Amino acid sequence: MADFTGAQYTVDEVLAGIKKNQITGLPPSNLTSKSVRIGDGKATLVWSVPATTTVDGQVLQTTGGVMIRRKLGEAPASVTDGDLVLVTSDLSGSFEDTGLENDQTYFWRFFPFSDHGVYNLNEENIISATPRAYILYGFEINKTNSDPESCVTYTDMAVGFTPARVNLSTGAFDPGSWTEDVFFRQNNHVWMVKSDGTPDYQLNDNDYTKKLDGSASDVSNSAYDGNAMVRFDTVWIKASESGNVMKVQICNIQLDEDFHAYAHTRADGSIMDYIWMAAFKGSLVSSKVRSLKGLAPMNTQTGTNEITYAENNGALWSTQTWAQINMINMLLILMGKSTNTQAVFGYGHHTGGSQASHLLKTGTISDKGAFYGTSGNVAMKVFHIENYYGDIWNRIGGCVTDGNKQILVKMTPPYNTAGTGYTATGITPGGTSGGYISAAKMTANGLIPQTASGSETTYFADGLWFAASCYALVGGACFNGMSVGAFALNLNNAVSNTNWNIGAALSCLHPNEPARPGPTPQDLEIDLPAVEIKPRQGTGQ
Repeated sequence: MADFTGAQYTVDEVLAGIKKNQITGLPPSNLTSKSVRIGDGKATLVWSVPATTTVDGQVLQTTGGVMIRRKLGEAPASVTDGDLVLVTSDLSGSFEDTGLENDQTYFWRFFPFSDHGVYNLNEENIISATPRAYILYGFEINKTNSDPESCVTYTDMAVGFTPARVNLSTGAFDPGSWTEDVFFRQNNHVWMVKSDGTPDYQLNDNDYTKKLDGSASDVSNSAYDGNAMVRFDTVWIKASESGNVMKVQICNIQLDEDFHAYAHTRADGSIMDYIWMAAFKGSLVSSKVRSLKGLAPMNTQTGTNEITYAENNGALWSTQTWAQINMINMLLILMGKSTNTQAVFGYGHHTGGSQASHLLKTGTISDKGAFYGTSGNVAMKVFHIENYYGDIWNRIGGCVTDGNKQILVKMTPPYNTAGTGYTATGITPGGTSGGYISAAKMTANGLIPQTASGSETTYFADGLWFAASCYALVGGACFNGMSVGAFALNLNNAVSNTNWNIGAALSCLHPNEPARPGPTPQDLEIDLPAVEIKPRQGTGQ
């Protein structure tokens, strides 16, 4: 890297240099990517910046390197503000910033500079994060043990925990050790969320018709510009299997690169602090899928229509996905220490249905807290999501079968209905379509069912249906009997299929931070100060 020690350019000198073709006076382009992975008292920064800025084939500037500065509580205001973290000629690299204080929010500002010492001052090159002490829960599943409870063993910080259970007679929920203090439950509440994805107000956990202050909510108001949605904070999941043992670890931070937060990942790869999942199955109101109380669930629509109606809520909205469902399912195994979710969280509305009028109105148990279920043929809920399984099939994105019945999945957006760009799992389901799951494979892309040769009380105790060129339904409906459950997977319907027992539910992304405009070349004369540039050689890791 060139040595710019002592170099100093004023705006007039830069502009004069450009006119004389003596120097390249423009700053480098913005970073093309930036991310931060938090750890215990540390953060790993990753960045990439273009080597040159070229217009019509002419190089206008060459990037000399990147300076990174850090500040606690707010972003560095200039190239001299805050703590100098690194100066490097690496245009794409990573660096572990250590010695940070946990639970404090730090801001890092990247200042790419040209080979003539002109800095990019655009505020788009700012990123923030809060280091945290890690909390790591885990479980293992013995694939050879057919008993849903004894096959699961707690690992890591979950060792010694008492599993959660509903009382199948009364519906009362006993969280065991998994109280609202555990990190993935702390902010798990129902909110009214505006169509732009921003939270409006929180609902009473035990009566969604009320706000926290006791006043009436809009949970049944179809004129409200938004929906009743459940908040899920980021969880990082590491999943694999070795021999006959499935292994899952769930953490509040990304401990290593094998931990993924797929359910919280945007199309650009950035990670959201939280996502919104519908409190209720979707209802169709004026060409929009809504999550509101007191309505009939949407049905007899094609999958394409469901996606369109969901997206009519706004740019951040769509139907739910394989990654989101898999995240919740892993949390359910962790909390219940069982692969039989009906026995732990309730049977759900699982039998007796034969037409749309038999579907439950939304919000029938909106006064039952976060978890509710019985052994009766009634509604259930987990994490404030009503009828997570049972009542009506939930059609989701991110999981299909190809023409040979192989299961394909995609963990992050964008999605499509054809499976284009999806990951081939190598798993073609066997056994009897419509039977109970007796074997599955734990992968980084989720728990993939393999064989349907079990029963309602063994292995995963939920149904598996499969055919060629189909689009996933999950959870089961009110005529599937005991084959409904968190792991029930129906890959027996094309995306074009319509039926009274097929619906969908909303999800909504956490909005990006508002764009912060930076200086343009036209702003240089008034915004670019005279700066003494003293970069220091640094090394990335």
